[in-house]
Amino acid sequence: MKIISMISFMNRGAGAQQALMRLSQQLILRGHSVEVWFLYRKADVDTGDLTVRFFFDGNLTLTRVFVLPFRLVRAIREARPDAVISFLPLANTLGLLCAWLAGVRLRIASHRAPAYTYSRPMRVADRILGAIGLYTAIICVSRAVRQSFDAYPPNYRSRLQVVHNGIAWNASSSTRLDARRTLGLPLTGFVFVAAGRLSPQKNYFFLLEAFARTENSYLAIAGDGELELELRTFARRLKLEERVFFLGALERQRVPDLLRGADAFVSSSLFEGQSNAVLEAMHEGLPILVNDIPEQRETVVDGVTGEEAALLATVSDTAMWAAQLQRLKENADLRRQLAVSAQKMVARRFAVDRMTDGFEQALTPAYASSRGQPEPHCP
Repeated sequence: MKIISMISFMNRGAGAQQALMRLSQQLILRGHSVEVWFLYRKADVDTGDLTVRFFFDGNLTLTRVFVLPFRLVRAIREARPDAVISFLPLANTLGLLCAWLAGVRLRIASHRAPAYTYSRPMRVADRILGAIGLYTAIICVSRAVRQSFDAYPPNYRSRLQVVHNGIAWNASSSTRLDARRTLGLPLTGFVFVAAGRLSPQKNYFFLLEAFARTENSYLAIAGDGELELELRTFARRLKLEERVFFLGALERQRVPDLLRGADAFVSSSLFEGQSNAVLEAMHEGLPILVNDIPEQRETVVDGVTGEEAALLATVSDTAMWAAQLQRLKENADLRRQLAVSAQKMVARRFAVDRMTDGFEQALTPAYASSRGQPEPHCP
C-alpha cells in the first residue's frame, strides 16, 4: 500500500513527530511504501532514511495558509496514495480535506492530545469533518484522549479507536558515568531528569519550585522553547543555578544517554496524549514521578491489576511533589521496585508492533466501510 504520513510541522523535540516517523518506519518494514510530509518546517530534525517532504520553510503566514491547500491537493493527486495518515489538528483537518478532494479513499486522523487543548477554530473544523465522515477512521493515542470527545456527535464517535504509542527502544551503550560526562552533568550525586519543550504544557515552573524544596540532588531538563529565558531566571531566583541544568534540545540519538545518566525521571505536564518520554524512561528502567492526570495514569497503572509502575502526585500540591522527589532519592528499594515494574509494563502494554497493528487495521477498506456513514459528497 502507498501511504502518505502527514503532520502539521517539523520541529525539534516534538513527540507526535517522533511517533509518526516511528510508525512510518514500521509500516515500511511491513512492506508498505511510505512518505512523510510536513506542512511546514520550524527546525531541522533527523529523519533517518525516510522519504520526507515539507511545503513551507518557517511558520505559516496568512498568505501561506491560503496557498497551502492548492499545493497539497496537487501534490496528493500527483503522488496518488492509497491512504493518508495524519497527526495533529492542522494535518487532520486541512490535510485530510485535501486528501478527500484529491480522491484518496482511506483518510486516517490521529489525535495526540485531548480535544480541549486544540484552538477553537481547529475544534470546530475537526468536529464537522469527523461528523460528516471525511475521516474514515480516527485514532486516539489513549483512552483519556478518546474520552475527551465524548460530547461529539455519534457519527464522529463511531470512528474512534485507541492505539497506544509503541516504542522501539535502543538503550545507550554508555556507562552512567560516561553518559553524564558527555552531557556535562555532575559525575556524582542523584540526578532527576525531565524531557520536553520549555512550554506551558510541561509545567516546569511548578517542577522547579518543588525541586527547590529538596536537598542534595540535581535536575537536568532536556528541551528548548519559548519559556527558556523565563525558566532560567526563575531558577536563579530560587538559587538553583548550581543544581539545575538546562540541556537544550537533544538529538534523538542522545536521549538514551540522557536516561542512562539519570537516577529518576519526572514529568509535571498539565496534559499529555500519551508521553513518549515517559515510555522511554520506562524502557530504560527508571523510577518515575508523574502528574496524576488521566493520560499519565493510563500509562503507568495497569487497568486490570492496578499495578503502579510510577509514583503519581497532583501538581496542585508543591509540598507533596517535593516530598515524593525526596522519597525517590532516599528510598533505593522503592526505586528498584518501580524500575522493574516499569520495564515489565512497557514491554507488555506498549510494544511497537501493537501500535503498528492498530494503524494497519484502520488502513483496511473493510474496516473503514464498517465505521458508520457513507463517504461525504462534494457540495
